[in-house]
Parts: sequence; structure tokens; C-alpha cells
Amino acid sequence: MRLILNDKLITDALRYMKVPPSSNTPELVRTITEAFEKLEGFITPRCVWGRFHISRFDDYIEIEGAMIKSKDIARLTARSDECFLLAATLGHEVDRQISLAQQKNMLDGLALDACASVLIDEFADEFTKHEIIPGLHEGEFLTSRFSPGYGDLSMNVTEDILAILNAQKRIGLSITRSLMMMPVKSISAIIGLFTR
Repeated sequence: MRLILNDKLITDALRYMKVPPSSNTPELVRTITEAFEKLEGFITPRCVWGRFHISRFDDYIEIEGAMIKSKDIARLTARSDECFLLAATLGHEVDRQISLAQQKNMLDGLALDACASVLIDEFADEFTKHEIIPGLHEGEFLTSRFSPGYGDLSMNVTEDILAILNAQKRIGLSITRSLMMMPVKSISAIIGLFTR
């Protein structure tokens, strides 16, 4: 993943750190910039995805046998007969480096954690743009990406997505009993597919 640092990435990292724009300082921007530069040295981004049929019922949708009850996903996929499932990770080394940084300096650790959160979103966006969208047929379009834990989409759905994609075997991405993804800096998502 080739990182081109810009104001949006820095602003997003500040948001993850819960720093209001009025509290931004040149020193903080430098800390964030250095964190992004460090991350480039040890991230190993990987992604797995697939295109699946959606079955629609009164109060849930079904994807590959997984029953997903969510009004938000029902709305997102209201015009979709198919969807993409996606799971992506920055790799285990990111988690280790964040932990090490937090032990040495809490601000550096916080910045590294925030920047990694920004990067996994950025990676998923770039992957979608360069790998999924070029494979669409004429007249096919994607909805926005929607992840478990947002809106009323339960974190339990992460387990279904990872199982359907065989993510543990394919990219080493798993989920704990407490529904935390391992590596931590990972995401799973549903993207609706519709035609015009």
C-alpha cells in the first residue's frame, strides 16, 4: 500500500484521537505524520472479498445461509439482489507496534492507533476502487460500505462475514468470543450492488 499523506488523513486521525480542530497544534500534526510514516514500515495489508446473492424476507436478509437482521442493511440493500462481502486487515505487526508504542509514550501510541484506524479504512476504499469496481458490469453500481457495529448492524455479523469469506485461512483474520477481530486493525463490511 503506497501512502500519500494529505490533510484528510491527518484530519481523520485527529478525529479518531477525539482532538477538536481548535486544539490542533503543529506538534500534534508532526506526531501524527511520524505515526503514518512508521506504519508504512510494518503494515501488511490483505483483503478477501466475494460477490453473493441476497435473499430478502420480512425482517432480515440472508447471505449464504447467514440470517442478518438489520433495518439499516435492509435499507442499504433495498435495490440489491447481490452484494459484496469484504474483510481486510493491516496485519498482526501493527497491533504489536501499537502496544509497544503505548508502553513507551501514550501520545505516540494513541497517534499510531488512530493512524492505523484511518489506514484500514483507506485500504478498504482503495481496494474497492481498484479491485471490485473495475469488475462490475455496465449499469452496475455499489452502495456505500457498511460494517458490523454501525447503526443497528450487530457485531455478531462479523463472524458470519469472516466465515463466508473463509478469512482466517485466506488472510489470517479471525474473531474472538468477545467479537474482537484479530488482528485488531481490521474491518469487515457489506456493500450492496444495484443496477440502474
